[in-house]
Amino acid sequence: MNKKKKIIQLTEGILLCCVIVVMTLLCIGIIKKEVKNTKGKLTETIGWYRIQDNKKVQVDLNQKIKADPQGKLVLYNDTIAQKYKGYLMTTKAAKYSVRIYAGDQLIYQYSDSNFHRNDQMKSKLSCDARIPEQGKKGTVIKIIYQNGSNGIYDLDDILVGRGDVVMGFHVQQEIVGIVMIAIMFFLSFVALITGIYLKHFKLNSTRFLNIAAFLALSGIWFLSDSALAQEYTSFPALTGMISFYAFMLMSVPMVHFVKNTLKFEKYKVLDVINLLFYANALIQGILNKCLKIHMVHMLFVTHVLLFIAVITIVVLMIEEYRRTKDSELKIIMNAFGIMAVAGVLSLCMYWKLEIPFYGTIFEVGVLIFEQLLLTSIFVNLVEQAKTRSELEVYERLLKEDRMTGINNRTAFEEQLQDIEDHAQDYDNAALIFMDVDGLKNTNDLYGHNAGDELIISAALCIKNVFATYGKCYRIGGDEFCVLIFDSIENVDELLKQMDQEIIKYNRNNRYYLSIARGVSFLKDTEGKQKKISDWKYEADQDMYCNKKRRNINDRL
Repeated sequence: MNKKKKIIQLTEGILLCCVIVVMTLLCIGIIKKEVKNTKGKLTETIGWYRIQDNKKVQVDLNQKIKADPQGKLVLYNDTIAQKYKGYLMTTKAAKYSVRIYAGDQLIYQYSDSNFHRNDQMKSKLSCDARIPEQGKKGTVIKIIYQNGSNGIYDLDDILVGRGDVVMGFHVQQEIVGIVMIAIMFFLSFVALITGIYLKHFKLNSTRFLNIAAFLALSGIWFLSDSALAQEYTSFPALTGMISFYAFMLMSVPMVHFVKNTLKFEKYKVLDVINLLFYANALIQGILNKCLKIHMVHMLFVTHVLLFIAVITIVVLMIEEYRRTKDSELKIIMNAFGIMAVAGVLSLCMYWKLEIPFYGTIFEVGVLIFEQLLLTSIFVNLVEQAKTRSELEVYERLLKEDRMTGINNRTAFEEQLQDIEDHAQDYDNAALIFMDVDGLKNTNDLYGHNAGDELIISAALCIKNVFATYGKCYRIGGDEFCVLIFDSIENVDELLKQMDQEIIKYNRNNRYYLSIARGVSFLKDTEGKQKKISDWKYEADQDMYCNKKRRNINDRL
């Protein structure tokens, strides 16, 4: 089994564990009633009744109750106002535009005048009413329900407890969503940092930034759409608007991800889809602001666009996969398929079944979707890093002199070309040509092994002195050169240091080493930059003169 398959299997195992954890949290949320009862933090109120034919009729909550002939449902309780002074009553009844009275005092009234919600959105909200602390003896709590579907009211339990306990209960109800939102923001941060890191090293970072944007928008949507945010914010209308705009625009970075990762730039339909998302957000904002059309009444348009976008992308992926059989594309295609299924289920729960936790299903789908995408990208990055490492080794071997270990002529010519192409980036530079004196005589007298030893020793002396200040090259059999970009004013001093290195070598070795050298500067005394050919010629001529002087001195 190769390394890539092991990574995929390990990631799938981690993904499976995450799904199990999420589903466990979901189960905890489903059985929250049993949890709260065993802990005894909240109390289910009893003693509720309604008036029928001038008689009290006891009512059991958490069931469906038929309204009175006027279409309303009014419940009374004679005991809890005295028993739970200063406590909070809480129940999920926002979709019935509930009003709660303590005697004649209105202590709670649901209103969405600032931001209109439909029944699916209202069904998630809790209605909290504080029982007066200074209530009169015999104060009756009255709850009025209205707008029941076909005159039928599906009532939830009415619970009572201290304010902090009620708050904790609401948090417990939303714990699955809180965990998933936290995971989304964490993954968004990780993707953002990874994208910045890759960009620093000039690698493909765009897809990570796309994922970071998608996760951030998804997290903002889930957070602003959550019951906690809707109930406890001081700006419910603004929170609702943020929720709608995040939902309308969160798919834009995903379309960009598909284009950037799968090289789908050729499919112009993806650009059209993004334009439709932007146009949808803009037009809905204008209609809401100018014509006072509620955002919730235009929500189906966004749902249709999302459905069309996902189906279009999946179809394009299927066609591309049939042609290329690319393994990364297959993973991404499966991810989009999972999100599409989660989206369809959520839409069915939202429009047909009117189930309040429709968002949880989509949240799970988004998390699985993102983890599959990140898995695909990281596996691809491992492969890219491996390939890049192999290429770097290969390129280094191409530019490295095998005998001496320093750069070869190919690397030297590339550096000169870079200097010529980016002349403005170089203030000045020194070029030093060097040549090992008498190498042919050494080869003839002592053999090529001796000559090789001199070449290696010459390279070592040159590198010991100049490597800190510039780049060293072997450009021929006995020819070397050095390029210095900084400290060019110290060239003479560096050459003296090289002479000391040579003297040190000659003390302890039987083969005599001597190196001729010639120096030329990239810019002349007036600061004008020379042509590369002139620069090399001057250095070569200076080296020739240096070699000639050495021969004269040797004869003398």
